[in-house]
Amino acid sequence: MMFVCTAMKDTGERLTETIEAASLPEAQREMLRRGLTVLNIEQRPGAVAGGQGRIENAVSSRRTLPGARGRELALFARQMGMMLRAGTSVVPAIRAIGEQPGRPAWHATLAGLVEQVEGGAALHEAMARYAGQFSGTVRTIVGAGEATGKLAESFERLALLLESRQRVRKRVTAAMIYPCILLVMAGSVVTTMTLFVLPRFADLFAMLDAPLPWITRVTLDTASWLKASGWYWMVGLALALAGLAVWLFSTAGRKALGRWVLGVPILGRAVSGVILAHLLQIWAVLLCSRVSVLDAIRQARQVTGNVVFHKLIADVEQAVTEGRSISSVLKRSRLVPPPVVSAIATGEDSGRLGESMQFVGNWLEEENDALIGMITSALEPLILIAMGVVVGLVAISLFLPLFDIATAAG
Repeated sequence: MMFVCTAMKDTGERLTETIEAASLPEAQREMLRRGLTVLNIEQRPGAVAGGQGRIENAVSSRRTLPGARGRELALFARQMGMMLRAGTSVVPAIRAIGEQPGRPAWHATLAGLVEQVEGGAALHEAMARYAGQFSGTVRTIVGAGEATGKLAESFERLALLLESRQRVRKRVTAAMIYPCILLVMAGSVVTTMTLFVLPRFADLFAMLDAPLPWITRVTLDTASWLKASGWYWMVGLALALAGLAVWLFSTAGRKALGRWVLGVPILGRAVSGVILAHLLQIWAVLLCSRVSVLDAIRQARQVTGNVVFHKLIADVEQAVTEGRSISSVLKRSRLVPPPVVSAIATGEDSGRLGESMQFVGNWLEEENDALIGMITSALEPLILIAMGVVVGLVAISLFLPLFDIATAAG
């Protein structure tokens, strides 16, 4: 079978060659043996690749099991890297992991992998049958490790990538827990005062028949209106939220939300920083696994559903296809800080693009941690202040008439 390969020499010179190989992995290995960095490799039109055909057949017959959880994949990659590094072969390593406690669906997936690999399929081809559990990025990294004979190293890189993603999710979740608790408390306090406390004071003031300050009248009238029309407000709010959810799941809604979030001060910076860090880390792992540059760029499309970043990835892919540098595209984007662009440009010039992306990805992750912590630290007192202002205004509006009545009686 014939393959058209686009590669780059250590000197930075690009070349395109047609080579004959038994399969796509074999063509990749041949280019790597010659000391070339593969940019793109495609089967020549009209040829039939047996390996690729096996992958397509596996995908077409893949099973529909519940998706693997992030921590399961991260632990699987970490343990596979450890056992393969120790000399264990693929099948015994997967069997050993499958003997550990876990979900039945995950055990069924591992058993399926063992069955496929024992039947002669490569591990990444077996994973393709369970595409719901193993993303395209995971399969590409594993396939690159098999093609280069460095499967243990690929699993170790994959483990670092998945563990980094889990850390980010945990930090964001932990950062939002306390503000959410404060919001629930604030809503509960306002609801309790509106439904139970203020009506009692309204009856008391009506019985005393005393003139009320304007702030007291506004507070009582608002509480009475909310209590009388509360059910309508609840139904209306539920319908509005349902409509908003449907719209956000639509294509137009996702696009609008993606653009709006990135435009919000501070929040947009945090969101773009998290997405960019993960994008660069995925590119770094793929490139260090000797995946071609174009394949690495294309695999990163699944990193996020944000349309702005999808446009950036498409622009980068077009630039590489046309022979331009990645940094030339990133430099024009407001999503990428200048230090990141400079580091990537240096990596391209030195031939160490993967290492440069890994470095700036880790640096961005540290910056994101600090920014998320700052947002959380600022959000918590703001919620407390808002709750204190509402409760304080209600308290003042209720006690002012009592002070006036006490003063008049004295």
